[in-house]
Amino acid sequence: MNPDDTRTPDGNEGAPHTSQEKGEAHSSSQQESQGHHTPTTFVHSLAFTSKWLFLLAVIGTGIISVALFLYGFLLSLYGVYHIVLNFSVDIHVVKEYLATAVQIIDIFLVATVFYLISMGLYELFIAKAPLPGWVEIRTLDDLKTKLLGLTVIALAVIFLGAALTLSTGTGILELGAAIGIMIAAIAAYLWVKI
Repeated sequence: MNPDDTRTPDGNEGAPHTSQEKGEAHSSSQQESQGHHTPTTFVHSLAFTSKWLFLLAVIGTGIISVALFLYGFLLSLYGVYHIVLNFSVDIHVVKEYLATAVQIIDIFLVATVFYLISMGLYELFIAKAPLPGWVEIRTLDDLKTKLLGLTVIALAVIFLGAALTLSTGTGILELGAAIGIMIAAIAAYLWVKI
């Protein structure tokens, strides 16, 4: 057999694979294998960056929560200062002070909602959060349930504040009915989820 004869076993002529051809074949197989890993790589990078995205949400809602807590605290101090300076036994003045106090409580409740959103997102998507024992957040449904419960309380506080400041026959029934419908809708949602 002639060493220059480059016939393949099936009788076709062909040259042995050169290193250049081997390199091209190798690089095309790498591209194909990378092509198969591209969606996986995308998912891994998305999962990695989603922690940073949720961290932005945690920080943003945490900042809002802190700002509302500080604002409520400062309003509390100002309210007490105003009561002491302008002391009165008039029942209408006392009702105004009570309405202001209820509105401050509402600010603290909203701040608590933002705090729970912040810690809940942290717990769900980043790591274990330092939450009180009564707050167990394992799923987004758990977080929604806690938030809806706080919403019902906030609506009740809003109604209380309005009831203290409204004069007789100025729409308290309509406000109460509207808040009652909201609370009934939230209760129905929670009943269906359970």
